[in-house]
Amino acid sequence: MSWARYLAPNALSAANIACGFAAVAVAADGRFEASVYLLVLAIVLDSFDGAVARWLSATSRFGQEMDSFSDALSFGAAPAFLLFFAFLRPLGGWGLAVCLVYLLAAILRLARFNLTSDAHVKDSRTIGVPTPVAASYIMAAVLMRDQLETGVMVVVGLAFAGLMLSRIRLPNPKGKTLITGMLMVGAANYLLVVFLPSWYTIGWWNTWNVVILVAAHAQERRLEVDSEVSEAQG
Repeated sequence: MSWARYLAPNALSAANIACGFAAVAVAADGRFEASVYLLVLAIVLDSFDGAVARWLSATSRFGQEMDSFSDALSFGAAPAFLLFFAFLRPLGGWGLAVCLVYLLAAILRLARFNLTSDAHVKDSRTIGVPTPVAASYIMAAVLMRDQLETGVMVVVGLAFAGLMLSRIRLPNPKGKTLITGMLMVGAANYLLVVFLPSWYTIGWWNTWNVVILVAAHAQERRLEVDSEVSEAQG
């Protein structure tokens, strides 16, 4: 029953899809906080499905496509829905257009990822802001919606659409490295934002994200220098 090992990672992706759909359903009922909590669970599930697949030697193109479909719903459609109903609905068609731009950017980012990545190996870097990261900012804004203006969220939605499609290289958690540890701390910081939403927790979370980017750039530069030195000595 070699096929059985493929069930676990795909079940996690299916659970991610369920969370994304439930998040849309409860948001439609006006329960935005509950929607955010469901999407946090979706992020947790998304962070484990690939790891479980690699651990079980169950990586496959099917699993990668399943993961992308779950991400498209949970980190594309659901955040766009939240963005519209929590902030941009008063703008009518213009607000809907902003949310569609966000959704299409997320889909295009996922399509690009599938075309350029290896289903069996996780890269240490990713191109463009990942859809769960972009969604996490929309989710944090929803929790702070009483303190944010509609115009601000138009800028935020379009900015993250652009960042998802950008060519910036961001670190991925891979192996037991300093950057992986820092990313795990960043995830814990985000939980503080979710359960204790305030400008203080959001400020600390973003400050730590900047520290991660600086550390990742320094590490990459050091590896490039070491490689150049080794080639020169060779």
